[in-house]
Amino acid sequence: MSGESSPFPARRHDHGACIAEGLARAEAVCRERGERLTENRRAVLELLLAEHRPVGAYEIVERFDWKRRRPAPAQIYRALSFLEAAGLAHRIASRNAYVACSGSKEGHGTVFLVCRSCGTVAEPNGGAVGLAVRELAAASRFALHAHALEMTGLCPECRPAGEG
Repeated sequence: MSGESSPFPARRHDHGACIAEGLARAEAVCRERGERLTENRRAVLELLLAEHRPVGAYEIVERFDWKRRRPAPAQIYRALSFLEAAGLAHRIASRNAYVACSGSKEGHGTVFLVCRSCGTVAEPNGGAVGLAVRELAAASRFALHAHALEMTGLCPECRPAGEG
């Protein structure tokens, strides 16, 4: 990755622009798929976009604006399932939580860098890793449906100076 900028968001970045870009991308993806970004789906995505760390379903249930309705975790799980299928969110298995997709690029959803200190998740270009995994699966005559590699360490903000 020499010469490339870090896939982690800077601590001080325009988070409003980050959220707006994520919502605009979601609208475009839904339009392309002929799907609707319903009020619930949008609200769940906004909660994910508000963080750069994995958020658990029950944390979403607690933070969701139910508008005087009785909380229904099943609605949250349906929204998460839709967002994941549309490539707008990813499940971080090691945390049993979800993170908003950080963009549509080669290797999308293939590699996740999870900071063990602050919990921030980055989604670098994992195209080469994805290709290697697909080739390995093909050579093994394995019908690959999905794959993701989660790596845990320290992000640039949490890593001690001079380490790495």
